[in-house]
Amino acid sequence: MLKQVLVTVSYVAVCLTTACMPQADNLNLLAEDQNRTMIEDDGSVILMADALTVKRGSVSNQGLSVVSEQSMSGTQDNWNDYLELSPDSTRFIGDFTFTLPAEILFSDVESLAIHTNAIGEAKSEQRWLFRIRDHLNSRWFTVGDNTEAESWVWQAQSLYISLPAEHFIDNQNQITVRVQSNNDYDVGNLDYLVVEAALTTGSDTDPGDGDDSGDGNGDGNTQTWWQPSPADALTWQWQLQGSIDHSFNVDVYDIDLFDTSAAEIAQLKDEGRVVICYFSAGTYEGWREDWRQFFSFITDDSYNGNKPPFAGKMDDWDERWLDIRRIDLLGPIMNARLDLAKEKGCDAVEPDNMDAWTPDNASAVNLSPALTGEDQIRYNQWLADEAHARGLSIGLKNDVDQLDALVAHYDWALNEQCFQYNECEGYSVFTQANKAVFGVEYQGDINTICTKADQLSLFWMKKKLSLQAWRQGCEDY
Repeated sequence: MLKQVLVTVSYVAVCLTTACMPQADNLNLLAEDQNRTMIEDDGSVILMADALTVKRGSVSNQGLSVVSEQSMSGTQDNWNDYLELSPDSTRFIGDFTFTLPAEILFSDVESLAIHTNAIGEAKSEQRWLFRIRDHLNSRWFTVGDNTEAESWVWQAQSLYISLPAEHFIDNQNQITVRVQSNNDYDVGNLDYLVVEAALTTGSDTDPGDGDDSGDGNGDGNTQTWWQPSPADALTWQWQLQGSIDHSFNVDVYDIDLFDTSAAEIAQLKDEGRVVICYFSAGTYEGWREDWRQFFSFITDDSYNGNKPPFAGKMDDWDERWLDIRRIDLLGPIMNARLDLAKEKGCDAVEPDNMDAWTPDNASAVNLSPALTGEDQIRYNQWLADEAHARGLSIGLKNDVDQLDALVAHYDWALNEQCFQYNECEGYSVFTQANKAVFGVEYQGDINTICTKADQLSLFWMKKKLSLQAWRQGCEDY
């Protein structure tokens, strides 16, 4: 078993710009040899990195072999013995791949740990995170960060992972560890990064006193559904019309629950995507056949009446608002939709039209007495509880006036046009709660949009209102 190395506290002057030392031009680094494992005396396997994929920023050109052995401590600064990780204008993200020997199955691995040695700014200036990919839950599981590190003093850590190892080993016997910063304040240096796999046949495996509080959000919450954070620096695609275009190199796809087959959702997940499934929870869309299963008075794909729970016609769309107070009537169909999302393999759901109560919608909703903010909160909280009961992540769509009231119940948020309507700063209640915010604009200059989104730690893109495949993602601007 590897032991944690203690470091002394002192200060070192270092190069603070990415231009002062050579950087690797390519975004993918491969190991120079094939001998990437080492067997410890207790039978555990030490895995050294096979490859590094840099998603944001750049790395220096020493090669992956330098992180296979710990050589730095205190304030040492031997350029040849570490990788320099340089953020782009927003942050650094790099994914290190480790491969188990072919003869070792995931069921042979009892537990995993990450051993690392890094140096950089203190957390108060720049947070550096160590995360591991949880393939069962399609999320990044936060294992540790630089909370205890002094500024520019090497910090060696042994980070033990609390969940079973099978969560983190993919169908190619690989484990992916992500190193990332939360901003572009400075560079960070990495001297050592290996994964230890303790085998079930080993003996006296002692997890020690390492950090086992990783949770996917880094906040101590142990829920198992997807809980994205601003630090994830996620890219995404939102396509609700047309054949799904799989060609975009993004982390998340948001697709239509009804129009996308379970097989296609499985394909997206096999490609490494998180899949969000869209449905409208606040309006009646006559072309959705499930309405007829739950309301016998609907005989075709167009119902125009106001029999409960139906309300007035939605402005500009061929939909009718719903009386969200009638959870007794809406509960069965919405629960069936959540069941369908679970059955199809969706990781998360995006219920739409969650703001019927607002004054802007009151005349179209046309209910007496009118819906209140309390009515909307009650319905939105109910939906979140039902999604979580099925292990589904759920996002709050728009409803910007109730962000404070609902942030504790929702895992992330999605907004349309908050830059156009000067509402985006309100989403700080989500980002400060370590919850991701996704969004789109349909008009405006993409460079201006993305500059503002990056400043607010929002995941944004520009789309056409038809929500077909076309996109301009802020990761490119």
